[in-house]
Amino acid sequence: MGLWDNLLELALKLTDPTPRFSPERCLLERHAVGGCSACADACPHQAVDLSGYTVEIDDAHCTGCGLCVQVCPGVALEYPLGPLQEALAKGRGRLTCSRAPGQGEEVLCLGRLTPGLLAWAGSRLGSLTLARGDCDGCKIGGPEVPRRLEAAIREARRYYPELEVEVTTEPLEGPAVGRRELFRGLFQSARRVAAEALPEPPPELVPEEGETLPAELRLRRLAAERASEVRWPGVRVEEGCTLCPVCQNVCPTSAIRRFREGEERVLELELARCTGCNACVESCPPQVMEPADYGKEELSSGVLELFRGVPWD
Repeated sequence: MGLWDNLLELALKLTDPTPRFSPERCLLERHAVGGCSACADACPHQAVDLSGYTVEIDDAHCTGCGLCVQVCPGVALEYPLGPLQEALAKGRGRLTCSRAPGQGEEVLCLGRLTPGLLAWAGSRLGSLTLARGDCDGCKIGGPEVPRRLEAAIREARRYYPELEVEVTTEPLEGPAVGRRELFRGLFQSARRVAAEALPEPPPELVPEEGETLPAELRLRRLAAERASEVRWPGVRVEEGCTLCPVCQNVCPTSAIRRFREGEERVLELELARCTGCNACVESCPPQVMEPADYGKEELSSGVLELFRGVPWD
């Protein structure tokens, strides 16, 4: 690797810090049955340590590929999505990884593209073209990136089934960028990141007053609103529910709520908050919860009643 490549990799690293971790949305932190090791399993550089029953990321080994963010079932790991939205919009749905030949709007690694971001981009920009370099020899994301990206695309089609994505190794056409201009932009971006941990999000990612959905879930919802039909992941509850609080306690996004109405207890599901992580299904003591897909009508209704009754003694 030459001096230019070393300097470019350093500049990209400066503009792409390790992901932000929200422990309250981590299945390990919430003591879900079976735990979770998705982030550590996806990391190609063993930068994720789960030995303390929480997520710790080694800055020295993390390359910023984003694969851990892409697979996190509780949206506990996040990168700012605003810059990626901007890049996709400027490129009109065409995006290239930093190791791919050609020109155009660029992202450090295609592992940064989450299901919500892909669904939003497809619903807003039409068909997408993603150019990748030689993943087998890449020190950022590595050979698992294409497979992980295909999985993210399949997940994105739950929220926007019309999504069309072409992944190519051919160079994308675009205006050439000189090295001096590239470095100026990169280091200006690095200073901006150092000055503020999260850049100003675009209007669609600015939550309304009282809105607590993570940005990833807001993008999934926006895409679903534009779709003709959706298969939003959720759960159903069968007879035999004891109305214990376990499902509520392990849910990483507070999608399940348990409350009292008179002598009864009620379980509700706020569908837009559900990621389909199945922590509630795996942790349910009487095993009466099962995964289920819901359509636009249920998503539009907002909150679904899962079960009600008098708690068992």
